[in-house]
Amino acid sequence: MSAVPQSPAANDPDALETQEWLDALEAVLEREGPERAHYLLERLIDKARRSGAYIPFSQVTAYVNTIPPHMEERSPGNVALEERIRSICRWNAMVLVARARMTAMAVT
Repeated sequence: MSAVPQSPAANDPDALETQEWLDALEAVLEREGPERAHYLLERLIDKARRSGAYIPFSQVTAYVNTIPPHMEERSPGNVALEERIRSICRWNAMVLVARARMTAMAVT
């Protein structure tokens, strides 16, 4: 299903099964949307935990843009100024995350 070839992890005992799960998730995302995918993942995690699987909680998540670039609205105006504003916003977001991470590390 995926147009992007997936490289198997060196420690994956069943790369084919892993790819099947990833393909299924991608199909749900394409056909039913991210809300459905989120619901299914939450149910899987709940089922795994109730069955005794150790799934650690992590407050740190991968940075992912909330709006994919192809869905961003184009805004007319001064393109150079708008790009500068976007750059400043990205920089501020990065600094906030870095500070929060440093604070969390200092607390532990």
